[in-house]
Amino acid sequence: MFSINNNCIYVYKKNGTRKRVSRFWGLCVKFKGKNSVINIYEPCKFKFQVGANRSHIIINGDNNVINLKSDNFFKSLRIRAVGSNNIIDIGHNIIMTSGVDIDFANACGLNFKIGDNCLFGQNIKFMLGDYHTLFSTITREQVNLPKTGIEIGDNVWLARNVTFLKDTKISSNSIVGYGSLVTKKFDDSNVIIAGVPAKIVKRHVYWQT
Repeated sequence: MFSINNNCIYVYKKNGTRKRVSRFWGLCVKFKGKNSVINIYEPCKFKFQVGANRSHIIINGDNNVINLKSDNFFKSLRIRAVGSNNIIDIGHNIIMTSGVDIDFANACGLNFKIGDNCLFGQNIKFMLGDYHTLFSTITREQVNLPKTGIEIGDNVWLARNVTFLKDTKISSNSIVGYGSLVTKKFDDSNVIIAGVPAKIVKRHVYWQT
């Protein structure tokens, strides 16, 4: 039962009412910690699939909030290894083809945000942490802790096979080219970003479906 350890899944109806549920069609949820909440706003839907392609959310830690807004149809959304005290906010009218993988690597205290009206190609990966720990040989302190999370603005188009590393950002009305590796924050909007590592290759652009 999803009510164990005060973990909850809420479905918000179009009329504004809220209903607590134990499962949601097409989505597999595993809570391993406590006090985490998943909010799903109708008419958000998931495609029913089996095996590795099935949409799933795996929360290992405590006190997380996940908001999945309305008008979204997720074919294969995977949110995994969520640590503690994270906020995940996926906006309205997101078109995702198969294979969107959001991996927290058990990181804590981060924000992951996707704005409204975005288009994602196949095999998009977001890595919010590193899994392995690196230390300074001088101070013995960890040097690869993620600091903020990942942010995608409004009206962003991600082509196929794009990978995001920790603490990255794409601003609104931008495009990320096929196979790019995003390793930093891009604060400029209306740009095309491409390459390994990704850089701005064109400015003053706008896209629409």
